[in-house]
Amino acid sequence: TIMSDSEDSTVTYTTVSSPYVVRSGDVSPGEDGPPVMPEDPYAYVVAAFQALPAPDYVPGPEEPEQAPPSPFLSLI
Repeated sequence: TIMSDSEDSTVTYTTVSSPYVVRSGDVSPGEDGPPVMPEDPYAYVVAAFQALPAPDYVPGPEEPEQAPPSPFLSLI
């Protein structure tokens, strides 16, 4: 029987974060392992349109229709 001294044993847990967030139902693994397209690839478009303001919504002066271009979006 091999005895282990707890003072000599060290276990390190490392958390690895991923830039990809997989929500339930969005992506399922294929037969070979890599993700496959969801059955309804346009479901997120429908959800995005449902999140838009009502058609009769009129932005106030504090919310201009077109914001000035962001310097962070310019890649040139």
